[in-house]
Order: sequence, then structure tokens, then C-alpha cells
Amino acid sequence: MDITAAINLARMTARAVVLLAMGGPAWAMPPVTTAPELRREIIPAQARTGHNTDAQIYFIRGLAHVFSRGMDEMAAKVRAQGFSPQVIGHRRWQNAADTIAANYRGGNTAPVILVGHSLGANNAFQMARRLRGKGVPVIYLATFDPTQTFTVPDNVRYFANFYQNNGVGRRAKFPASRQKEKVNINLTTSPGLNHRNIDQSRRLQDIVIGRILQVTAR
Repeated sequence: MDITAAINLARMTARAVVLLAMGGPAWAMPPVTTAPELRREIIPAQARTGHNTDAQIYFIRGLAHVFSRGMDEMAAKVRAQGFSPQVIGHRRWQNAADTIAANYRGGNTAPVILVGHSLGANNAFQMARRLRGKGVPVIYLATFDPTQTFTVPDNVRYFANFYQNNGVGRRAKFPASRQKEKVNINLTTSPGLNHRNIDQSRRLQDIVIGRILQVTAR
């Protein structure tokens, strides 16, 4: 994606939030040219009402709580929409998965959403796989530059992997689908992005939050 496309995408997403929150029509948004993978993945943000705010949403940081500030930023944004997300360190993934499973057994079938960066992305995969073993579906899994290659478990409905092929990030594996519900988005040539700040990209955050709003819509 070139810088013009990135700017257009950011402008389109911001205008979509304002228009839809004010009840404006979706057709009022200007056309935009984006990379094919991003175009498929964009879900316009919606108004705050009409969502299952009981969704169990976890943002998983990477190494040492120093990086992955994008996880905190996205958590703040969905919290402003009425959700109660959790931000955890990557070493807490097993406890988090077991908490989700216990809630599910107790009757909480609200959507499960996992988002992680770097080592946190690795462990978001691990959480989804652990939940599969406990019979818990994951409606959305989003990963930012995981450092290992994983296969997306079949209990995951929607998946997006934002990565750079620069010696750190890795593609994910999954069966191809016509609906493109699972995608690898290669951002290697995107200017200004690297492993440390990829999760802080506003345009990528908007994609993730747009999907969260879409999958939690009542």
C-alpha cells in the first residue's frame, strides 16, 4: 500500500464513524482506493447502540509491557463504545483462556474476541487453540506481527493477521475460503510501520474496531 492509499483509508474510516454515528447514509462516504486485502477487511464503524457489550474482549500485549501500546489504545476505544475489554500481558494467556471457558460453561455465550501484538499475537493463537479444546468459539481473532507461524484453529470465525515479512512477522495458515473471512494482510512495504509500532497504526486499529462492532451487533 502506498502512502496516498493509507491516507485515503484513514480519512474514509474517520468520516464513516462520524456519518454513521450521526445517522448519515453510508453512500455519503467518498470512494477510496485501498490494497485489495484491506478493502475486503474494512468494516465501517457503527453507532454505539445495538451491540452485545457483554462480549469477552482481550487485548494481549507483547514483551515486558513496554511495547504494544496499541493494545491499550484499542481497548480505550472499545471501552468508549460501552464494552469492558481486558488488557493483559502475554504470559497471562492461559489464565485468561480458562476464565473465558469458565464463563462459557456458566452460560455466558457472549462473543469472544482476541487481539494480540508480537508475543501477545503468538499467545492469542494459543488462547484460541486452548478454547477450541474446551469447546468455546472465538468470533474474531486479530494478530499484529506474530513472531511464529500458527494455524488458525477451526473454532475461529473471523481472522486477520497484520504482518510484515521483514524477518520478524509471520504469515498465518488457514484453509482458503470464498468469503475471505480469514486473511493475511502483508504490510511489508507500508511506509512508517515496523514491528514495534504496527499495532499503533490508526488505520489498522480502525479495521479491528470496525470488525469488533460488526461481530457484536445484535
